[in-house]
Amino acid sequence: MKALRLLNLPNIITIGRIFIVPVVVWVLLADEFLISLILFIIAGISDFIDGWLARLQNLQTLLGAYLDPFADKLLMGSVYLTLGILGHIPIWLVLCVIFRDILIVSAIIIAWLIEKPLRISPLLISKINTVSQICLVVLTLFDLAFIVDLIQIRDVAYLLIAGTTIASTFAYLIVWVKIINIED
Repeated sequence: MKALRLLNLPNIITIGRIFIVPVVVWVLLADEFLISLILFIIAGISDFIDGWLARLQNLQTLLGAYLDPFADKLLMGSVYLTLGILGHIPIWLVLCVIFRDILIVSAIIIAWLIEKPLRISPLLISKINTVSQICLVVLTLFDLAFIVDLIQIRDVAYLLIAGTTIASTFAYLIVWVKIINIED
């Protein structure tokens, strides 16, 4: 019976989002940018829906608490890396985005290993960063799908995302250091 509670509708939607990731990467590599854009938007909508359903119907689970951010990181990291490899997003920005996520996940693992698990709610700067990163992917895919010259807007977006990524990295590190330094 416990397995049934873990596989509720929000978690099934999240698992579906995980399975969309390789499809998005494949269509990106095939230069099918309109399909990539549509799939990316579907994944984003599913992220909203699974969280909304979990809260609305009180279906939040520990599995969902781990799966949802994993699905988000997998999607964003894979799309950024693929767009970077294809030359549509600067590699320095891809590395910045991926390094931040690796650093945050590493901090969570270290905290867990030293028995000071982190329960960090998303910070405002992190939410701004995530929205900015999503907007850049949508803007880039839109630009590529419809052959619109949005490079000047994208250049500004690169700097904005680099700034919010660095700021959110330091904000999380400050929270992490404070929690780690709390005496039991």
